[in-house]
Amino acid sequence: MFSLADFVTALGWFGAVAGAAAYLLVSRGRWSAASARYQSANLLGAGLMGAVAAFNGIWPSAAANLIWVVIGGQALWVIFAKKQATQQPAATAAVSPVAAPVVTAAPAYEQHVLDEVWDERDPTLQMSVDELTVLTSQRMPVAA
Repeated sequence: MFSLADFVTALGWFGAVAGAAAYLLVSRGRWSAASARYQSANLLGAGLMGAVAAFNGIWPSAAANLIWVVIGGQALWVIFAKKQATQQPAATAAVSPVAAPVVTAAPAYEQHVLDEVWDERDPTLQMSVDELTVLTSQRMPVAA
């Protein structure tokens, strides 16, 4: 028969697979660390593994996973808040007191790239490889 302990253990294994799969997909460049998919899988994995740890009285692991859940929840909050802000009508965005950073010394083409990078920055403040490639390729003139 399937006991409560067996059910909780199965949930823990599911959480471990979800967390490991998320890490694998980010490490291989298939998912972005700033994506809701990655953060959701991380949050699910940490939540389930934390529940198993708490069920079994392994409090250091339960506490670490609770912290992981809080970090993942905050990251998802930032992702969804950013998505909400970009879906506002243009009239509302024009009145918004929050403006993009202005770098006065940068030429116009660089300012556009800087604004793009500023808007696309992930919640952990790490620049993606794609963003770095775009930024460096537009700053370095190609010799003709």
